[in-house]
Amino acid sequence: MTAPAPSAPPRARRRLWFLLGAIGSALVVTLVVLLIVWRGGAGLPGDAAAGARPQPSKTPAPVALAAAPAPAATPAGPHPSTCGELYSPAMVAAFGTAVLNPAWTEAADSEVRHGTADAELSTVIDTADKLTCVWGNPKGGSDSGLTTNLVWVTAEQSAAVKARLAAAGMTCYEELGGLRCVTETSGDAGTSGESHFVRDGIWLATHYVNSGPDGYTHDIIANVWAGA
Repeated sequence: MTAPAPSAPPRARRRLWFLLGAIGSALVVTLVVLLIVWRGGAGLPGDAAAGARPQPSKTPAPVALAAAPAPAATPAGPHPSTCGELYSPAMVAAFGTAVLNPAWTEAADSEVRHGTADAELSTVIDTADKLTCVWGNPKGGSDSGLTTNLVWVTAEQSAAVKARLAAAGMTCYEELGGLRCVTETSGDAGTSGESHFVRDGIWLATHYVNSGPDGYTHDIIANVWAGA
């Protein structure tokens, strides 16, 4: 039988355990580094993107919506709702065979929808709230007729209308609590003219051709401002 090999000297054994411990420590450090790289570096699918996005530190304040424009103030003054309210029975009778608002005058191309021939004044009429009242031949256009626009105007529009009436060379004067402006021409085709009246947020614009009973504008004023 072979004799047992002599055991390693104590100093050599201690050196072996030291080497094994160093190797073990190195492995632990390597595993920790790999774990950090795995969790904080490449990460799981979706984690990297989540980590890269900046996170809000607080809830953002709501964005205020633009305030809606305030509705324009309704001009003061009477508010008749139909053309029939503008005239007395006597004035209606004075027009004879002419009728109020015959069907053909409602067409956009009838060219009788404005109570003025002035382009600037017509623009104000087109953009404002109004009643359009046309007296004409029930069978169609003719060489006789009359158009009145009762236009509700703001203070700014009223001032602009008055300035334009004066600039157009009309004769203007104070009458019945408002401003009256008139113009008239005569020729081979007959008589045509305009009558305007501005009072209390209302502008009466009338254009006539070979038509218009005496006292027409006064009759409208008496009915619109009845009791005033």
